[in-house]
Formats: sequence, C-alpha cells, structure tokens
Amino acid sequence: MSKFYLKGFANDSGYIRRVSLPGRPVIPLSIGDASVIKDFYTVTLPDGTQSDFFEKEFSKIESLAAEALANILAGAWPIVGKHRAALATWVALQHLRSEDVRANQGSFSAEMIRLIVGVSGKEALRSLIQKSEARVISDEELDWEWRDITKPGGPDLVPTADRHVRLLMNLLPGTSAYLHDCHWTLFRFARRSIATSDHPVSLVVAPDHPDWQGVGIATAELFLVPLSRRTALTIQPRRRFSSPSIDASSVPDFVKEGTTSIARSINQETAARARKYIYHHPEEAPLDGLYMPSPETRTKFAASNASELIREEGLFHGLTEKQLRGLEAATPPGESSRGMTIDDLPWPLPGRRFKARE
Repeated sequence: MSKFYLKGFANDSGYIRRVSLPGRPVIPLSIGDASVIKDFYTVTLPDGTQSDFFEKEFSKIESLAAEALANILAGAWPIVGKHRAALATWVALQHLRSEDVRANQGSFSAEMIRLIVGVSGKEALRSLIQKSEARVISDEELDWEWRDITKPGGPDLVPTADRHVRLLMNLLPGTSAYLHDCHWTLFRFARRSIATSDHPVSLVVAPDHPDWQGVGIATAELFLVPLSRRTALTIQPRRRFSSPSIDASSVPDFVKEGTTSIARSINQETAARARKYIYHHPEEAPLDGLYMPSPETRTKFAASNASELIREEGLFHGLTEKQLRGLEAATPPGESSRGMTIDDLPWPLPGRRFKARE
C-alpha cells in the first residue's frame, strides 16, 4: 500500500483507522506502519541472491502518481498527459500487485498441474518421479502423491514473488494503456466519508454478469478506486458509450458531486473486495450499516470442474492407435497437437507446500 495514497485517508497526525475483516479489531495506525509489507517483491536471482530491484522500480511509479493525485485533490480535472499516464499506471499496478492476484496465480498453476497429471494417469506420474529422482518409488508413495496432486484444487503451492513479478511486468504495460484510454469519472464528496482497503482497486461487473465467467481486467464493467476520504474515481471501458450516434472516444471525462447513496455504494464495494483490512479516517464512520465479509468467505479463484477428466489409468487409456490419430487430426489447423504434457512438469513441483504423508 502506497504511503502517499493512505495520507488522503489520515488525520493531521498521520493516523488512520484499520478495520480487520469482518469488523474487529479496529485499531489506530500510522500510515507508515500500514503501508509496510516486508519483502513482498524481493525476488531470487539465478545465483541465489535476493534483490529488491522491483521495489525500487515501483517506487518510481508511485512518485509520479503522487504528483498526479496531489493535483486532483487540489482541484484539477480532468488530468491529461503525464499525470493521466502516471495515475493509470499506478492504478494498474495496485491491481496487479495485490495479494489476490498472487494467490490466484498459484491457484491457477495448481489447477493446471492437477489436470495434466490427472489426464496422464498414475503410471505416468510414477515415471515422472522415478526419472527425476533416479530411484524406484513404492506403490504407497505413488498413491499419496496421486491423491495430493489430483485432489480438488490441486497440490498446495506457495505463491512466490518471482512468478508474481513476472506476471505483473508482462501485464502492466497493456493494463496501463487500457485504463489510460478508458472514460474516467471523478466523484467529490463534501461531507460523506470514503474508505479504502488493502485491495483498493475494485473490479465491478454488471448485475447480470454470469457467475461462472469470473471477473478480470477485460470483463469488468467498472474499475473503482477511492482516492481520498472525499474523492473517488471510476474508470469505465468506452464500449459503455458506444452507439451509432455517439463517438465514444469524444466523450469527455466527468466530475460529479457525490451523494450519500453513491458514497455508501463505493464503501460497500470497497469492503466487499478487501482482503484483510479496510482503512478510513479515524474520526469518521463510513462503514456503519455495511455488510462486512470475513476473509474466508471472499470470492476466490474458481476451481475448474475437471474431476471427470482425472483417471488413474489416464484419460486416453484403451484408445487404439487409429483413435489417437483421429484425435490428432481433429486439432484445428495451426495449433499444436502436443501441447503441455506431464513430461514438461518440473519435479519436484516448484513452490509446493510440504504436507506430511498420511
């Protein structure tokens, strides 16, 4: 969490109130203490040393964004040029750097491993382990490995900074450009108070959004970002304005006076998207009457329903050579018929959390 950002929710002494989901405990905290997550982006280099290079790079982004935010809070709107680019990059960074994105990346990897192993079958897993470890494993050990890897959700993987930073750096330029070109609306509140959280960028979807589809950068109808205790920003894809009579690219950014109902809606979305903590001004109560989720009931990465594909004998066991060739011929032109197989999996599985064998 950026220290310059939390300052907009603090009192003159630099303190905010931190609310732990689902509402307790509530403690006063300095913005310096609230902004610290130690070594979250420390990565391991090929020689085994630790580097905080990305922490320093992200601080440069924050420095530019701080200037843009200061201009907005001083009354400037709309913002253009380097200030718009800086704030768009910072918003993209706040979303991509979140613990949710890191956790979901680990969950996605675990699901992929589960599917690859489950489709390949038990004997293929035995071959992978024995080849990698240069030893013969017992049936009991194979049974345990099979159960642990193919259980719902897949193997337990510890999300790593290295993988997270790699994903972040791949997605940051495109996400920043996408947000930069969206339509922005600024809400200013004269009396109502706005809260923020440890996940300050909320991706909001339409009421009729299918539950199975998930919510991501491309599917969100609205990006919601509290900017201070009296200011909030919404970023909307310009497709919302498309019509035969409107050139969406010509619609200017709006500024609107915030109302009680808008403030309540913003605070509820912020609370619902928080991971562990909500932050607000210590002399105000913007969370009164809102639903406060517990961390355990928040929306998590949706596990795939791949159980029917997981078979000890392997998904393609019993097929003839002719049938296998038929499957290969059915592959769409230009696509690889091989894809990723169990032979491509590294062993031991990187980041796997050790669990005692039953």
